Amino acid sequence: MDKMDKLCNVLSKAGLEPYIPSGAYYILANISRLPGNTNKERAMYLLKKTGVACVPGEAFYHDEGGENFARFCFAKEDPVLDEACHRLEKLKH
Repeated sequence: MDKMDKLCNVLSKAGLEPYIPSGAYYILANISRLPGNTNKERAMYLLKKTGVACVPGEAFYHDEGGENFARFCFAKEDPVLDEACHRLEKLKH
């Protein structure tokens, strides 16, 4: 399984529906089910709960296109990505 598939699989299992841009090294995932009133609050919740950092989607859009999304990078060494996936599994619903 490649890095992108590995991260997409765990995000899906955690209820964070992934959207994969073509030709990129990151995945956008819907984080709207996480606690918080804003994407920043949801991203901070994720960081506190799992230790996995993501970037709120608004940082990449000029309109409301990034609302409810966060960006996860999979251009990491395998052990780092494996640990992030393990931590994200805590979010299973």
